[in-house]
Amino acid sequence: MSELHRQIEGEQWVGAEMNGSLLFRFPPGFPIADVEALGARLAATGGVTPGFTPASVGMLDYRAILYMREMEGWQFQMLPDRNLVTRLAAIAQHGAPAKDDKPTRLAVDLMAFCQAMDIQVEPSIAYHELAHRESNATAHEELRWFRPADHNNVQAWIDLAMGRRQRLELGKPTSAEDIDLALPLRRWRRNYIAALKVAELGLSDRAPADRARELMRWMFEDFMLAGSALAFALYYFAPHGPKGGLMKGLRGRNREDAIAGVRNAAWDITQLSDFVQRVSQSEQAKTRYFFATADEGLAHIAPAVMSDTEKLEGAVWLGDLLTPHWGKKSAAGLVSTYHGYLGRQNDPARPPPDPRPDFISISIDEGEARVRAWEVPAKT
Repeated sequence: MSELHRQIEGEQWVGAEMNGSLLFRFPPGFPIADVEALGARLAATGGVTPGFTPASVGMLDYRAILYMREMEGWQFQMLPDRNLVTRLAAIAQHGAPAKDDKPTRLAVDLMAFCQAMDIQVEPSIAYHELAHRESNATAHEELRWFRPADHNNVQAWIDLAMGRRQRLELGKPTSAEDIDLALPLRRWRRNYIAALKVAELGLSDRAPADRARELMRWMFEDFMLAGSALAFALYYFAPHGPKGGLMKGLRGRNREDAIAGVRNAAWDITQLSDFVQRVSQSEQAKTRYFFATADEGLAHIAPAVMSDTEKLEGAVWLGDLLTPHWGKKSAAGLVSTYHGYLGRQNDPARPPPDPRPDFISISIDEGEARVRAWEVPAKT
């Protein structure tokens, strides 16, 4: 794709060459150079993962997005996680970022780019998480401030992102919405069961590969093949994986802190599984999705969860993603084991699902009991 800029009677035109030359028109004064810089900056953070195979020029190249929207009819949606959403709401409430750190810069750049490129920002999982962790009222109060942050203020957000201003005036909070955000999501409850199993195995004395294989066996025989939870576990169990922050407090003396860490991990997994589900339905919705996070561990895992989507042919490169953390031989073996289970999902010999109507509640209670029962080894 080659670039061509023109000025015609005050209007800005951007040209793209993809199987022929095309011209796209921007309104007068549209900050093309800033948007281009923001897209490159966001891509360089590693915090944004596309749920599609991006163009060769890059997933956040504004010309590629224009081409997909104008010529192919795609819409775009950004799925930010909790650590980004809360910063955006706080900026709207207080009129300025509280600090100049990496997550805040990512949040500001993300909102500026999304508003400029008409990419919808969808924060629903983040607010279900906040309501479940704190309260419905707390989540709605923050959501009331997120709405003005997400309102169309393109130039203001770009100026903040590019350092040309230090404050924003985004207006008053919106009215509270009549939604029970604290109602536990069925998907989160399932992911919580899987996260508790990951925690149980993480507390065991098993070798890393044995932990991973046992998790896969358990998923196949006793639970379900939860791809996002498995991807999370493959990084968490890995000898050289990004463990920091993935399971907070798991080996601490306060076992309620350990439970809180597992619940947080289940929300991380739910954010990823929501991303996967949306991507799997992207053709029907005619929507391209991105996942965004400032959490380095999740940023590593997000590309791996895409291995569950056939459209990205992830099976080919999942092993490559895991190799730096497991070594080539172990990574290939684990991927082969997983695909073996996937191929047997409809095997008549596979144990049937637990028929008890309260299976989920029982599994949660049992999993929590095992995590709580772990004792910190005595010092020798």
